[in-house]
Amino acid sequence: MILELLGPEPDLLRGVSVALRIAYYLTCLSAAGLAIFAMGFGHLQEAGDVAACRRLTLVMVAAGLASSLAWLAAQVALASSGDPFDTEIWDMMLTSRPGISVLITWAGLLAVASATWIGRRALMIGAAGVLAIAASFTEVGHTTQHQPRWLLATALVVHLLAAAFWVGSLWPLMIASRRAGPEAARIVEGWARAASWIVGGLILAGVTLGWLLVGQLGLFVTTAYGLALLTKVTLVGVLLGFAAWHRFRLTPGLAAGAPGSGARLAVSIGWEIVVMVLVFWAVGEMTSTSPRPEGL
Repeated sequence: MILELLGPEPDLLRGVSVALRIAYYLTCLSAAGLAIFAMGFGHLQEAGDVAACRRLTLVMVAAGLASSLAWLAAQVALASSGDPFDTEIWDMMLTSRPGISVLITWAGLLAVASATWIGRRALMIGAAGVLAIAASFTEVGHTTQHQPRWLLATALVVHLLAAAFWVGSLWPLMIASRRAGPEAARIVEGWARAASWIVGGLILAGVTLGWLLVGQLGLFVTTAYGLALLTKVTLVGVLLGFAAWHRFRLTPGLAAGAPGSGARLAVSIGWEIVVMVLVFWAVGEMTSTSPRPEGL
């Protein structure tokens, strides 16, 4: 978005398209992540927190449906010289990769919403919805333009599932921390144990994607894509710092019932959410430029 607007010939419509893509990614992966959290840790939450997380999941589903539709309309506008209502382009768009990707996303979001509404009896529906949301992004973007396609698609799905787990867990962890007490500590400690494995998968998949897409070390510092990727990696490093701080300094205090420990952890998670949003901004910038110069 910023890269587009700072270019020699800034294009407002393309900048809006990138902003909508960021919202699309953030809301859809948040909905998927909240569903993952509910499946893994919902039984440890208090009833009030479960209800709050269900409401937020449905809000994120609605926002994901809206932002993905708006992003698709922006693609129509880009393909029709500015008309987002061009019916002929819409017909073409719905059968193209972007259209198919959005339709799969919608199916996944509706499955997540159904599972959220029904509860734990619909566990398999929710799991299928989460997987569909992650898989939908393999239909668009740089992974469709490079080889080996199967490895790129697999790495992207793993990366997105891990990212969804992380981003979707932050709000439930924050409200649990505010309540404090042994139940909150149990949730945070259980999540941290799972995260130690899942974040490893996120990093491995991310490294695989970065190397296969960029291909040369020099391009990481000489292209807009490489610089956006390095920005993302730096921000993820900050997130890992937050995670370590929470696990080894703040969570033990929460488990021990130290006064104010829950409030301190909740505030720190709030800042982690801010950094996570910046990660999605960096991802949006990466999608707006090519990982390799023309001809490579």
